[in-house]
Amino acid sequence: MRPIVNWKFSFNRAAAIAGLTLVEALRQPFLLLLTVSIVLLIALLPALLMHTMGDAQSPVQDSALALHFVGGLLLAGYTASATLGREIRRGTLANVFAKPVNRELYFLAKFAGIALVLALFSIATGIATWLSAQSAREPYTVDWVTGGWVVAAPVLACGAAGLLNYFAHRTFVATAFVLLVVLLVAAAAGAGFRPGFPARLIPASLLVSLATLVLAAIALGLISRFDLVPTLAICTVIFLAGLMTDYLLGRSARTNAVAALGYNLLPNWQHFWTADALAGEGTIPWTYVRQVAGYAMFYLMGVLSLGMLAFRNVETKA
Repeated sequence: MRPIVNWKFSFNRAAAIAGLTLVEALRQPFLLLLTVSIVLLIALLPALLMHTMGDAQSPVQDSALALHFVGGLLLAGYTASATLGREIRRGTLANVFAKPVNRELYFLAKFAGIALVLALFSIATGIATWLSAQSAREPYTVDWVTGGWVVAAPVLACGAAGLLNYFAHRTFVATAFVLLVVLLVAAAAGAGFRPGFPARLIPASLLVSLATLVLAAIALGLISRFDLVPTLAICTVIFLAGLMTDYLLGRSARTNAVAALGYNLLPNWQHFWTADALAGEGTIPWTYVRQVAGYAMFYLMGVLSLGMLAFRNVETKA
């Protein structure tokens, strides 16, 4: 008779692994460098993109969402390598699996930790996108009262983290990243009371955030078999192919079974990219967001299942 699984014990162990993964990822300098760079680039977009062609916000919000998307791709691949790939290469998995830890549970807990990191990253870049779009609502002018907070947040976060590192011995990278997110949330809360807050960008940012979770699941499955560079290369190919799915396979999928299979297997990133719907004063209905969230959930289930199968046969070095 098989022993009864202690679900509470399994949940607590999975939560502990996810928490350790989150802490490990937050201490990676690449996370802070990437987030600060993207936030500052988004903050400077209103000043850099002055040729608005009659629509001041569209170039800013389109470029900011693109930076969020590409940054999520890079962060997903690197975080998967820094958390799971490094353990495989160093051979520390043998010590983990010497304890009563299920491989599938360990893999899913790792993904949960990476998903939390991507959620914090998406909060930071999403808020930076909203505030930058708000500061660019008038053509040929920049509202630096709003946009200035986006520029000041990384500076204040790094400065405060440096002081806490010196006086309280706090980890600089993790502290700076968390403070950056907190400061941006505070700035968004204040900007919400100002006129012209682009609340219609919230669904677009959520859709891009869902896409980064799908990319993270793909990267986590690949990192169990490849190193960082091949994983990022394959993820980039999947990213580009998914953006062109309709163009490459859309017509032939109606008459060709192989093309139809490829069309359905490749993630269609156009479902997540809704910048065109925001042109002018366009909005994204929440019913569409729910539909895409369902698509992302089922795709995640499939990718994570394949990832668990690949991880099940990974050799652990003693």
